[in-house]
Amino acid sequence: MRVVSNSAKETMLLGEKISRYLTEGDVVLLMGPLGAGKTVFIKGILKGFGFKEKDVISPSFMIIREYKKKGLKIYHIDLYRVEKKEELLNLGYEDYFYSPEGISLIEWGGRVEKIISKYIKVRINFKGFQERSIVITTRGYHRDKFRTFLMRG
Repeated sequence: MRVVSNSAKETMLLGEKISRYLTEGDVVLLMGPLGAGKTVFIKGILKGFGFKEKDVISPSFMIIREYKKKGLKIYHIDLYRVEKKEELLNLGYEDYFYSPEGISLIEWGGRVEKIISKYIKVRINFKGFQERSIVITTRGYHRDKFRTFLMRG
């Protein structure tokens, strides 16, 4: 599915919309250059789960930020500062990816794409000053799960 977003508000709204399809064990890989809107998209997902926009901040320096609500855990992971596979292993990524009680939202997801078998990939690129091209694809079991969402756009 390809969408053009004309503002941060539209990007956040798309994230909020996709949150309706996410359940425990899901992994969302976000890709795109600095400033493209990865964190804005994640703010939309978390808003869809009832979190306030102002409470969602990028975990760039912490790498992992955990949000909890009504038994659901959401792991917001930023791999920008993770350069080597050993660093990823030291994070204990297996505890987060596919957690039966949580959803993993991973900024700079291209760094783990080859080691994950099931995910939703959200690629955000600049199309203009405000415009963004957002392409959402899936790999693994999500293909069936998101078929309706991807078809509706």
